[in-house]
Amino acid sequence: MIRVLIIEDDVRIAEINRRLVEKVAGYSVVGIATDEQQAKEQLQILMPDLVLLDIYFPDMSGMDFLRYLKQRQSYIDVIMITAAKDMKSVREAIQSGVFDFIMKPVIYERMFETLQKYKQYQHDIKMLSQHNSNVSQQQIDALMRGRIELAMKDPYYPKGIDKLTLDKVLTYVRYLDEGLSAERLGQSIGISRSTARRYLEYLVSEGALRADVQYGSVGRPERVYRII
Repeated sequence: MIRVLIIEDDVRIAEINRRLVEKVAGYSVVGIATDEQQAKEQLQILMPDLVLLDIYFPDMSGMDFLRYLKQRQSYIDVIMITAAKDMKSVREAIQSGVFDFIMKPVIYERMFETLQKYKQYQHDIKMLSQHNSNVSQQQIDALMRGRIELAMKDPYYPKGIDKLTLDKVLTYVRYLDEGLSAERLGQSIGISRSTARRYLEYLVSEGALRADVQYGSVGRPERVYRII
């Protein structure tokens, strides 16, 4: 089993990520840390194989913690899962050796593919370590190829979900700090209300959004969507 430590200050998001990880065969979440002290203690005690790490915390910087981790336990791999999208954070994370960088809200297919690639990567590392003291260029290329393909490959989406439209929806909802209706989303990005609702419901099914029923002034119920 690949042992995973989740470091995320939002308990709801941490729980969603735990459920996503444990849907993938071969993974076990051994701990959830919500602040710097918990993260350092659990890192030392639990000795995970993989850490899912956010960047923004009230009491620390995820990037600082990434450097702390790599200096002390460099064999532990890290996947950043964060709302940060500035190039500085992306570049620092890559230079610090993260296995992948996933933006919130997390799409399950994207997370699943990353975890499958990481599991294959760990398997290949183990096999090479058991049978070879030295590795060939071809073997190194094979190890690297999975990560490159992950960065380049477009995920598969269900019928009725288009990647370009989904990207527009995600770009809009990432900056949302209040409830969002399908009608408002449609008007904002130029799609019909029914199309907007289809994409919002898809994000609900993926655990990226939650939906509540809100009653207007005339008593008509309306589904309102919020980031989890």
